[in-house]
Amino acid sequence: MKITIEQLKTVSPDTVLQINNLLAQLDSDSSKLNEETIKEIIESPSNYFFVAREPEDHKIVGMLTLVIYSVPARKKSWIEDVVVDEKYRGKGIATKLVNCAIEKARNNAAISLDLTSRPERENASKLYLKLGFSKRKTNVYRIKL
Repeated sequence: MKITIEQLKTVSPDTVLQINNLLAQLDSDSSKLNEETIKEIIESPSNYFFVAREPEDHKIVGMLTLVIYSVPARKKSWIEDVVVDEKYRGKGIATKLVNCAIEKARNNAAISLDLTSRPERENASKLYLKLGFSKRKTNVYRIKL
């Protein structure tokens, strides 16, 4: 299957529907996005919203968001919301998406690329290790705002 990876630059109602379908597969509690919110994400200069498209009908079958940001000591990057449609898993699509993000971060002089993944997502963890990520010995903290 010839899947294409591209940076999302425009949004349509169909795009919103497809993205929300993928987000629901990632997290059933996720909020539905609207066109305005997706435009805000893709128009941010720090964000790269990559999508995997099927060749025939250009349906979005996978996505991830890469964020590249500068802090005083260095430039870093972070991957969020990696998801491939359940009907298309096991075909190398996530590998293509993550490799695209790695290349973009590297080309933007980021010194590191981080991501998190829930422990029960064993296949995702295996993929990230296979692609060269290492498990960090750190705690992640969050405050709900």
